[in-house]
Amino acid sequence: MSSEQNEQKLSPFRWVVWGTLIAVYLTVFFHRVSVGVITGDLEETFGMSATQIANLGAMYFYAYTVMQIPTGILADHLGPKKTVIMGSIVAAIGSITFSMAGSISIAYFGRLLVGIGVSVVFLSVLKIQANWFPAKNFASMSGLTSFTGTMGGVLAQAPLIAMVGLIGWRGSFLAIGIITIVFAILVGILVKNTPTEKGLPEVNPQQTQPIEEKTSIMSQLLGIVKNPRIWFPALAFGGINGGFMLFAGTFGVSYIVTVYGLSKTIAANYISILLIVGGIACLIIGKVSDSLKRRKLPMVILSVLAVVAWGILIFANPPVWFIPVFVTLIGVSGSLGVVCWSVGKEVSDPKLAGMSMSIVNVCGFFFAALLPVICGKLIDTNIAAGLTPAMAYPKAFSVPTIASILALGFALFSTETKCENVYTKKDKNA
Repeated sequence: MSSEQNEQKLSPFRWVVWGTLIAVYLTVFFHRVSVGVITGDLEETFGMSATQIANLGAMYFYAYTVMQIPTGILADHLGPKKTVIMGSIVAAIGSITFSMAGSISIAYFGRLLVGIGVSVVFLSVLKIQANWFPAKNFASMSGLTSFTGTMGGVLAQAPLIAMVGLIGWRGSFLAIGIITIVFAILVGILVKNTPTEKGLPEVNPQQTQPIEEKTSIMSQLLGIVKNPRIWFPALAFGGINGGFMLFAGTFGVSYIVTVYGLSKTIAANYISILLIVGGIACLIIGKVSDSLKRRKLPMVILSVLAVVAWGILIFANPPVWFIPVFVTLIGVSGSLGVVCWSVGKEVSDPKLAGMSMSIVNVCGFFFAALLPVICGKLIDTNIAAGLTPAMAYPKAFSVPTIASILALGFALFSTETKCENVYTKKDKNA
């Protein structure tokens, strides 16, 4: 078969593979931010405090964080297809368990299972991208993936509120569990790990070469962990993503309702704006970074936006018109991850792309788990000390403000790869 014929077959099928996994990724983002919308329902059902609600949301991120390195190993050694199928089944069981929870502890357990299950999807999508699409387009494709995935977060705002109004929060999460099982079946039917499994030539042969059996998985992982260049983008992503997810997934809706007196639906619409803007920014920043062949400058600029947004929110006591400005700035800054994943891959062994990107994700989602819990504790403590909720929220939001400042520092010290793999280069191009 000629190269032209191969490309004609490869081009459409790569989108089938990617699109099937993206359908699963919609459920990942749905679960990620859904707790913030049903806080009132959870308070009514279980009598949860702000700390307990933050812990419920954090169960997802605890599992997600712990699973990132195992996910990188699974994606590199077992393959994205089997990894996503297994994860989807676990996530479906978790969502169904959460929907039937009769106590807070069972609700926690259900969310933990959801986090374990969905934790494998994103890195598997990135691994598929690395196998099916040209390396020069990696950041652009990561941006497209993030943009499409955030639509799942949008579904967890006003549409989820409407769904809960029709069938209740329990029925809603039961339905999501069933849908996830359907998606797992589609992955089994449609997805191929590499073009060769479809009888097509490899797009990036250096990334699909067999990993040397004489090198143990632990040795491979230690080699990545010992590479100092991977930690700067990883920690930069953590600082920004922690604040992004804190507002989008846990306290954004309740903050807007409590401080500004807006309805829950309007508040959820603001979170939808944040997610949509974030998705569009991911799409654009990937293209811009690839086109300019620059990684460090976008990271610094996006970190500055987060510092400015959080700083104004907690120090300036802004009026309600600032909320759309704030969610826009935070949404744009959240696209930092697209560049950080690319840098993490480009400073590491190209054959171990899954594990290298998992290190970046570990930091991103560890902060996403930790920051809301700290904020929830601060909110409860300040209210217990006599402050009104409207006064307690800005004090608690000092946490993501500090995290964004630290992220800016790490971005400044990150390696400029110029969109090329620099693993074998001794200079750090910082």
